[in-house]
Amino acid sequence: MKTTILILLVSMSSLLAACSNSSGGVNKGLVGAATGGILGSLVGDHLLKSNNNGSSSSSSTTGGTTTTSSSSGGSGGGLSSHAGLISGAVAGYAAGAISDSMAQNEVRQKYLDGYNKGRSDAIKDLYWLKRDAERPSSGDGVQRRYYEVPVPEHITTDGVLVEPRKVVIEVVE
Repeated sequence: MKTTILILLVSMSSLLAACSNSSGGVNKGLVGAATGGILGSLVGDHLLKSNNNGSSSSSSTTGGTTTTSSSSGGSGGGLSSHAGLISGAVAGYAAGAISDSMAQNEVRQKYLDGYNKGRSDAIKDLYWLKRDAERPSSGDGVQRRYYEVPVPEHITTDGVLVEPRKVVIEVVE
């Protein structure tokens, strides 16, 4: 039991060093596998071994002959001796992978929301630029003034009589 825990701690420390995903964050699937493996090893293997330590015997009688068989539940070796470790690692990896996938979907949705808001702002800016460009400019630095000047009755050089009137003169400054 102590060697299993020692092996798990060493493997977990080496595994946590490599638990980064492509975006630079922690890969929750690998962390979940390590955590689930340790918890499964400590809890599951301990419970399985305590259930297997008892011995059972059975006897049967057939035709006057008695047959007795007994079995003791020691560690059988192989995969069955580390069932808690394996099931904990698998469950931890599955939970971590699902959590990681949900986090990536959330990040993607936030990115799309921000992208759409940015596009909206760009369209608003374009609207205001176009509106200002189409507006007639009144502040071009030129000042125009109009004066009304009375013109008296007179005869031109051609001999035409011009009646008295008022003329508007534009002065550009």
